[in-house]
Amino acid sequence: MGGSEVHTHLELAAIFAAFVAVTTLFSLVSYGVGAMGGGSSPDSDMYPVFAAGEPYLEPAGEVTGSSSIPGLSGTFVDTVAVRVAHTGEGDPVDLARATVTVMAGTYLEILAPSKDTLPEPGTWSAATPRGDNLLGAGEECTIRLRLDRPIPAGESLTVLVRPEGNAPCSIISSPGVCTPSSPEKD
Repeated sequence: MGGSEVHTHLELAAIFAAFVAVTTLFSLVSYGVGAMGGGSSPDSDMYPVFAAGEPYLEPAGEVTGSSSIPGLSGTFVDTVAVRVAHTGEGDPVDLARATVTVMAGTYLEILAPSKDTLPEPGTWSAATPRGDNLLGAGEECTIRLRLDRPIPAGESLTVLVRPEGNAPCSIISSPGVCTPSSPEKD
């Protein structure tokens, strides 16, 4: 009877030692102590950040908002139009590969690109001068957003348009409700 208790305690001690060894190894790898350069990284108390290139887009013009829901017209916004311009530096921006994020109060959404000129809820579309998805140096275009739920009119709204590999264009506004514009006007 005494022999099986000894084996149980030895098994528990072996399991505990293995646990300590694995967590210690994981901690060392996580903190970068075992890095090939030897020594700690310069800012070891910060998470690694991949820096994007310079922003190739900038806000151009005002932000407009409207409601596609007749009963909420005048008090809520679910359709937003922002105007952006290429800064004139670098290659054309491929808007088909851009990420559009919208933040307002407790609302946060990453919108999907739309295949249509008039986006569905949760999507966005861009009306470029040439009709393709490329925005050349010095050109402007309108980006239409359709939120998946309405936000109060006049609430602070932040739209981030981030072309692939570049810093985002940040547009901060409080869009009121306006009359809907036709898709042909840009």
